[in-house]
Amino acid sequence: MPAKEAARNVFKPKYEHDVVLNVDREINPPPESLFLGLGWDEDKDTGRRHYRRYYTKELECVKTIFPKHSPFNSYDIKRGQTRGA
Repeated sequence: MPAKEAARNVFKPKYEHDVVLNVDREINPPPESLFLGLGWDEDKDTGRRHYRRYYTKELECVKTIFPKHSPFNSYDIKRGQTRGA
């Protein structure tokens, strides 16, 4: 996978024709530890299959996506007293 594509969050696979089996095979798939494969392609022209970058933390905590503090409202939720306690 070229470095330019590795920096993207979503990208489409590339296919090469296999002459022996007469099918289109995907070439250079991204590493499964970084990207999640979604969808499927019946042939190279379908265009449904794509890969999305996988993040292990909430997106608000990932500094490459949000370099500043989260733009979303966040509130601390506290559980109140239960009856009879």
